[in-house]
Amino acid sequence: MDASNATALQNLLARRRSVRRYTGDPIPLSAVLNILSAGQGRTSSEGKRTAPSAHALYPLTLGVIVRRVEGLSPGFYAFEPDSAQLTVSGPSLAAGVLNGAALGDETWLEDAAVVVVIIANRDLAIQHFAEQQADGLRGARYVDFEAGAVAQNMYLAVTAQGLGAVVVMGFDDGAMKRTFELDETRQPVALFCVGQPAV
Repeated sequence: MDASNATALQNLLARRRSVRRYTGDPIPLSAVLNILSAGQGRTSSEGKRTAPSAHALYPLTLGVIVRRVEGLSPGFYAFEPDSAQLTVSGPSLAAGVLNGAALGDETWLEDAAVVVVIIANRDLAIQHFAEQQADGLRGARYVDFEAGAVAQNMYLAVTAQGLGAVVVMGFDDGAMKRTFELDETRQPVALFCVGQPAV
């Protein structure tokens, strides 16, 4: 990495902050795709992605609640890493549903233009790494580590585009799982709110 790229990265790291207040303005679709690609984009013909995954298992997927994105209808979408595109996964959520499943009054869950849902197939990882630790904690640890890498990548992409974001992990797991109608193999790990920052 040359000095200018290193300086650019250091600047992004220094400017990265959690932002919980957003304007009602939409964000560009290109920005949303850049953020999602930073989190889980494919980076090689072998299927490698932007975030590391133990044994290249990739137990994470990204769901996307779209409220205010230029050129995109509100709804629930799935991010496809191979094509770096969004496909419709479900209808818009009713107002207040996300905050209702949170452990506190986290209004930014409702105010954000976009909420990225980091979803894990935790059982896949637990079974894959069962020989390393029979109680399942090793596989669970890998999932959580990977989710953190995904969130940090998205934070840096958000910062690079002048947007604001905050990650939320304080929610009722069962209630949030029901909100997104996830099957028994998938669980929400974190919600990543994105919007135009209100200064």
